[in-house]
Amino acid sequence: MIYLTHTRLMRESERTVHEAATRGTTSERRTCRQLVADRGRYTLWYARHDQRMLRVGRLLRQRSQLLDLRRACVEQVHRAALVRYMRDFQLPSEARERTLHLFYGVTDPREATLLEHRSYLMAASSQLCATRLLALAGDVRGIEIIGHYQRAYAEYFGLFCERARRAEARQRCLLGELFPEIEGVATRLRERILSGDLLPSRTFAVTRRRRAPASLSRV
Repeated sequence: MIYLTHTRLMRESERTVHEAATRGTTSERRTCRQLVADRGRYTLWYARHDQRMLRVGRLLRQRSQLLDLRRACVEQVHRAALVRYMRDFQLPSEARERTLHLFYGVTDPREATLLEHRSYLMAASSQLCATRLLALAGDVRGIEIIGHYQRAYAEYFGLFCERARRAEARQRCLLGELFPEIEGVATRLRERILSGDLLPSRTFAVTRRRRAPASLSRV
């Protein structure tokens, strides 16, 4: 049974971040460039991602590794959700500060913004790496379901924040009645992802890639 070693997982992850910083989508370039531009931030990301990939590498069956990589993607969807929400909905400053207050309490809004931005860069980068590893291993349908989940979770998370802000202001949230349904959609998709739905049915050989130049293998 072929599986991905911890060394291979990290080598591919580093390659993914550096390649995305120069040749990824607009969003990928922006995220990965900011990550690699700050040595301290990159070192922290590497340490955290390494610990997560160490767990994947200890699993010696393809199915177990694919399930854990899917789980890693879901974890990073959650961790990146706040910045994605504030960015996609273009929240005005007051709503943005109230939203940050929901998660950070009395922390200064500027400090909370910096902390959340750093968390987002690391989460989005790790999600990108885990997704590329799933692609490398042939789990195309898993990637597709995770994409559906990210959109469903964004809808759920946005309504959660809107409802919480209105409750804090003692206002009624007109869309609040839809919350159980939206939450249910996200929950069912997450269960499909973590149950192993549509995993590749046959053992496969992991695609071999050319070794990254030495300059890309470390910071």
